Amino acid sequence: MNFVWNTLPWWGWLTLLAVPPLIFLLYFLKLRRSPVEVPSTWLWAKAIEDMHVNSLWQRLRKNLLMLLQILFALLLLATCLRPGCDGTDLAGQRYIFLIDNSASMSATDTPSGVSRLEYAKQEIRKAISQMQSDTSMMLISFSDQANVVQSYTRNKGEALIRLDSIGQTERSSDLNEALVAAAGLANPGRTSDKESSIDVQVAEALDAVLMIYSDGGVRKVPRFAPGKLSPEYHAVGSVDDPPTNVGIVAFSISEPAENGAAQVFARLQNSDDQSQSISVSLFVDNQLQDAEARIEIDAGQTKSVSFDLPSVLVSAETPVAVRLKIDQDDIYLQDNQAFSVLNPPGKSNVLVVSRDNPYFKFACSTELIRKQAKVDFQDWDYLTTEEYLEKSVLGDYDLAIFEGIVPDLMPRCNTLVLGALPKSDWKSVGENSPTPIFDFDSSHPLLTAVQMGSVTIINSDNLEGPKGSLSLIEASDGPIGVLAPREGYLDFVLGFSIVEISNDGDAVINSDWPKKLSFPIFVQNVIANLGGASRFTSDQNVKPGDLLKLKRNDGVERLEIETPDGRKELVESQKENSFQFSGTDRSGIYRVSNAETKQLQRLVPVNLLDATESNLTVRESLDLGYSEYKQISTRVPSRKEWWPWLLGAGLVLLMVEWLIYNRRVFI
Repeated sequence: MNFVWNTLPWWGWLTLLAVPPLIFLLYFLKLRRSPVEVPSTWLWAKAIEDMHVNSLWQRLRKNLLMLLQILFALLLLATCLRPGCDGTDLAGQRYIFLIDNSASMSATDTPSGVSRLEYAKQEIRKAISQMQSDTSMMLISFSDQANVVQSYTRNKGEALIRLDSIGQTERSSDLNEALVAAAGLANPGRTSDKESSIDVQVAEALDAVLMIYSDGGVRKVPRFAPGKLSPEYHAVGSVDDPPTNVGIVAFSISEPAENGAAQVFARLQNSDDQSQSISVSLFVDNQLQDAEARIEIDAGQTKSVSFDLPSVLVSAETPVAVRLKIDQDDIYLQDNQAFSVLNPPGKSNVLVVSRDNPYFKFACSTELIRKQAKVDFQDWDYLTTEEYLEKSVLGDYDLAIFEGIVPDLMPRCNTLVLGALPKSDWKSVGENSPTPIFDFDSSHPLLTAVQMGSVTIINSDNLEGPKGSLSLIEASDGPIGVLAPREGYLDFVLGFSIVEISNDGDAVINSDWPKKLSFPIFVQNVIANLGGASRFTSDQNVKPGDLLKLKRNDGVERLEIETPDGRKELVESQKENSFQFSGTDRSGIYRVSNAETKQLQRLVPVNLLDATESNLTVRESLDLGYSEYKQISTRVPSRKEWWPWLLGAGLVLLMVEWLIYNRRVFI
């Protein structure tokens, strides 16, 4: 910053500098007095007149008025010099501020010691103060979703109030949605007239500077067309010195073993450029269960730890909360804890629809499946009954298995389909006869311990599933086992059936799979994973901000959900026979109880567990799509004037001097 003063000629300086001494000399003037006899009433009038000067010199006394007057004159002289300094202003007419408020922005490695989010807000305040009066600005906060905090405005005060309202979240960071929102405002789309086939611009595209305040820990942006936007990335956090942070990036509990015990697994990540030594503690229902000290993690590496849970805890009849905690605090605390739950096992409702197939009944007769599920066997005609339609719409089933047929209305649950294709987005792209198994994914939970290499299949279809499909079983000519999503559910479709029904209505064996040990293991895997019979299901995949869906049971109409911070909310049952809760803003354990009886039904863990958020290294640049964006200088030189402040101070002094003078007169 360079200080700037107006320059004057030498005679101008002499004239200005002569003013304070003249004021000073006026207070040396002396009154010339002569003795006179007067009435007492006239004396008071003359006493006031004594303040007027009629002699040249007097002895200088302490006088506050003189000091104030000289100081006022000096301030007035300084104002005439028009002091100031060189500064910068933001150039441009429109600005869009993108503020990252994801979990990693809570780290406190900023120069002022505040969180990265607060530091970013401070920097944006400075930028807004440098804007010209005719400049428009917009504020968009983003984590895994974007939020337009302030639409275009020229009101700086209103924008600053909205800026202060941006709060910290515990969500992951994704810049894509925020870029789409910003680009949509700066680059309006186009429309076309079907009759004339004329492409028309909806509105005029407007130039705007896109100022991104983030630590750079965002998901990759595959495509980004800036159009009229000029991106400018402002890194928040310590760029030169990588922050010290060790966080929990994975946490899970295994299925119980034969002895009833289970294991807790966790993965720890060190984002520092130096090795770290930490200790962790495992709590069960807030009681210390186990601890491990001095875990050495190399720089930039991860390390796994495990703990044993005894069978007495795993077989508890009430929900049990499990928490893993890193004992050492660091600049980022949101990944220092992870949560899981041991929920009491409950039986799943499984529907099996087939014709003349005793093999599924045999596979579901094992002791383990009888403990896990209640299986209802039905013939094909059941799919046309009112009972099926009602239960499928209400979501009464946890899993439906269809062999040789699919219903017109797919149920609100996961399904296993053999020898048929669901109605939407599924295709048969070829036939195999016979069908040699070429490959299968034995690492997937549905095929764990399932050996398909020796299975004989006569007739099968090659499958093409909808978008997002995953091939699990491959024949020589294509996939014959495909897993695909469907409106929040999963459909596992096999391109063959165990038993085929001929045109004459006779049952024909199509595969020897039921004679293999792998078949009952496969059925057990399907019921455990697709039917929700596993003790530790999708609860562990709930992240902060996710919509929590809970199935209604036992005729419960209302649930009371208590959040980790003690807040309680009532949730009403939805039409699809489920409960939906959107208040999962914080990580921790959510307690779900019957709103009427207050009986605890289950515990739901919510975890971020994001390796990208735990890696606090500040990225020096952002890769937005396929283009390379250099930082654009949006500031231009300007002069910062100080004289208005000096003039204001002088006026305040003048008012003080006037009040003191009048007080002296009237007293």
